[in-house]
Amino acid sequence: MDAPTRTAPHRPAPPTVRLDTARTAPTPHTAAEPAHHTTATPHHPTADEDPHTRARTHLGRLWGVPATHTHLTTGADDTFDTLVRDTPLTPRDRIWTTPHESVARLHTLHTLRDRTRCRLEVVPLRPDGDLDLDWMRHHLDDDVALVSVTHLSPACGTVNPVTAIGRLLAPHRARYALDASHSAGLLPLDAAATGCHLLTADAFRFLNGPPDTGIAYTHPHPGAPAGSTPPPAPHPAAVTALADTLTHHTRAATHPHTDHLPRLRAALARTPGITLLPTGTRQAGILAFRHDHLDAGTLRHALARHAVLLSKTVAHEHPLHPASRTGAPALHASLHPATTAHDIDRLAHTLTEVLHAHTHPTPHPRTPPTAPALPTPRTTPARPATPTPVRTLPTPLTIAPAHSTPATPATPAPRSTPTVRSTPALRSVPAPAAALPALPTLPAFPGSAGPGTRTAPSLAAVPALATPTTQATPTTPTAAGGGHRPRTPAPAPRRTRTAGRRGHLTLHRADHETTPHPPPGGQR
Repeated sequence: MDAPTRTAPHRPAPPTVRLDTARTAPTPHTAAEPAHHTTATPHHPTADEDPHTRARTHLGRLWGVPATHTHLTTGADDTFDTLVRDTPLTPRDRIWTTPHESVARLHTLHTLRDRTRCRLEVVPLRPDGDLDLDWMRHHLDDDVALVSVTHLSPACGTVNPVTAIGRLLAPHRARYALDASHSAGLLPLDAAATGCHLLTADAFRFLNGPPDTGIAYTHPHPGAPAGSTPPPAPHPAAVTALADTLTHHTRAATHPHTDHLPRLRAALARTPGITLLPTGTRQAGILAFRHDHLDAGTLRHALARHAVLLSKTVAHEHPLHPASRTGAPALHASLHPATTAHDIDRLAHTLTEVLHAHTHPTPHPRTPPTAPALPTPRTTPARPATPTPVRTLPTPLTIAPAHSTPATPATPAPRSTPTVRSTPALRSVPAPAAALPALPTLPAFPGSAGPGTRTAPSLAAVPALATPTTQATPTTPTAAGGGHRPRTPAPAPRRTRTAGRRGHLTLHRADHETTPHPPPGGQR
């Protein structure tokens, strides 16, 4: 009996550690499954309640503003571009921005500057990485028409003092625009306390909302463009999912969560070759770092093979930030409220293993080079040999008489070489005297052989159609009498017209032969 086959025990794959919340939502499903269990009474929408109204109601509670001033949009960058690009400015006006500005919002500000010929200025940073409020206080006047500030910097996680900036701008005519794309759902924010006139945020990041959704808050301001186009609205299905997301975060915002950012910073500081990007005095949610020898792309892919996901940023995403001046990409570890201490420890352990594998690669045994294998010739199945037919000569059939003995079959004679037949020569055959009538005596021509000599005219013998051996050759009697000699055949005359007929011979004479010429020798 065969022994049962032993299989290795199935080991489940380790859970994925999502530390890229700043880029995308940590889980693809809806946020209806709360990460923080609360004792608050869950909200059960009624049949008459509109998802759009429910979402705006919870958004007003999340930011501490009236629900009538909130909007559901397709994203923070689209909303900022729609509500800012038509701002009425003059060439003497100024726009302030910060080094933490994203490239999408910078594009909108550059477009507004090119259209109105105003000035665009960047608020500098202090040596510790915070915005220089003293510089702002010293250069602030009524020429500053628009100020754009980011609440949480996506470049390195710096938290800017947005409330202090709002109090600084309150006595002046400047319109205050605040970007909370990376802080909504992570940090508490009171829009009314900041004194901002425009607040935009993405709902698919730390809020864990559906893709291509955003939220906004607008406050009336005299510097806002009159009759501006409302921000684009998301899909109705996305509005329903966003309403559930805001309902969850409204309840979870009242319960604090553990901040694991100091644990992450300490783990990365202990890793050899890791350099942390400089930040301000306050940091939350995002930590950026680089390795001295490995590029960010290689390190990110190596960690992803161990189910640890980080995000990568490049210099052109934040072109004004000091960390982007080197041009080298950096890795970002962003923490969600559901991130645990075990996730931080796993990142530190996996990062150490990956760096050790790249620093001390395992040597592979060298195998001697082998010659490339020759291609195998294609074999075709051989066809069965067909026997060649043997050609045999037919045996002649011999018929013997009945009383005779059977004859032995004769051996066929060898084939003889064909010979060329020659035309049989004409023989002179004597003819009776009565075969031809006697020719009349004609007067002799001058210079002839003598008087009384008779010669036959030149006649052309016409070959008979019968067999040559039976054809008789005409003869002419000689002058001595009694003998005959054969006629000498003359050249065939030209066929012109018939001169006359004698027996079966046809004589031909040319038109110019009216007078006969004497032939040589006196014969005619």
